Amino acid sequence: MLIGEKIFLTPLDIANAETARTWINDPAVNEWLLSGQIPVSREGETAFYAADEADRRAGTAQRFEIHVAEDGRYIGNCGLEDIDRIHRHAEIGICIGSLPDQNNGYGRDTIVTLLRFAFDTLGLHRVEILANAENERAVHLYRSIGFTEVGRQRETVYMRGKFRDHLCLDMLDREFRERYGKQE
Repeated sequence: MLIGEKIFLTPLDIANAETARTWINDPAVNEWLLSGQIPVSREGETAFYAADEADRRAGTAQRFEIHVAEDGRYIGNCGLEDIDRIHRHAEIGICIGSLPDQNNGYGRDTIVTLLRFAFDTLGLHRVEILANAENERAVHLYRSIGFTEVGRQRETVYMRGKFRDHLCLDMLDREFRERYGKQE
C-alpha cells in the first residue's frame, strides 16, 4: 500500500473491475482519456486485469486503485506504465473515475504519491505524463505539480471526430526532490 496525504493506493482488485469499466465507459469520464472512447467490454476489462498481473510480475508496470484516506472509498485507478529499469524511466497514468471526487485534490496527491514511489522506491530517474493538449485542466495540474513540457505529439489521436495533439511533460528525480524532498 502507498500512502499519500488524502489517498492511499492498493494493487488492482478484480472485484472492482465492473466499477472501473463503468467509469471508463462513461463519456463524462473518458472524454480526455488517452486510451480513447471505445466502450470496454467485460471480457476486455477481465483481460486488462490478467495483463496487469503479468506486467507486475515482469516489472514493466505498477498499477493501483485510488482510495480516499478518510473513508477508504474507491475513486479511480492510476499507475506507472512502460517501466524501463535499465534507463530508469516510466509513464504515469491516472483516472479519477468517480465524478463527485474530481477536483478535490485527490488527483494531485495521487500523482505526487506515485512520483515518490517511482523515484524513492523504484529508483527511476525520469517520469513522464501525457495529456491531450486541449485538456487545460490536466495540463495546468501537471505543470503545478512540477512537470515540464518537453514535447508535442502532433495529431496523434483521433478523438471526437478530429485528430488532436498530445503534450508530453516530464519530471526528473532531482526536480522532484527539490520540490517535495526525500521520504525518510
